[in-house]
Amino acid sequence: MNQDILLLRKALREGRCCSTTLVSLAMQKKGMDHGEAAEAVSVLCRGLHAGMTCGALTGGALALGILAPGAAADEMASDLAAWFKEFCGDSYGGTDCTAILDGDPDNEMLRCPQIVESVWIRIRELLEDEGLDPDRMKE
Repeated sequence: MNQDILLLRKALREGRCCSTTLVSLAMQKKGMDHGEAAEAVSVLCRGLHAGMTCGALTGGALALGILAPGAAADEMASDLAAWFKEFCGDSYGGTDCTAILDGDPDNEMLRCPQIVESVWIRIRELLEDEGLDPDRMKE
């Protein structure tokens, strides 16, 4: 998992947003070409570019759909959303980008990487609970 965190951090440092970073990593885990799809996901960045639902949550849900398609992904996405609501709600007072950033653009660099890493860790936990190994998912 440490390699995953390093990849996430690198992508974020390069300017990728929460949703594209998580989806790209999920696609890499599956051995899928991730260029065009990850770019399409960029519409989710920064809460649909409107400060709405955090891209880490929406990107995380898409990552689950990539890694465990079907009913299991639906259930895991629901679990991810409930966890995210508690995690960000307790820490930042909400789950949308506006609440998380609290009116300070510098918070994007301070808070978002931690949130993305936490979402990836939670995704791995959910997959492992279903008996799936995120490191052995190539098609």
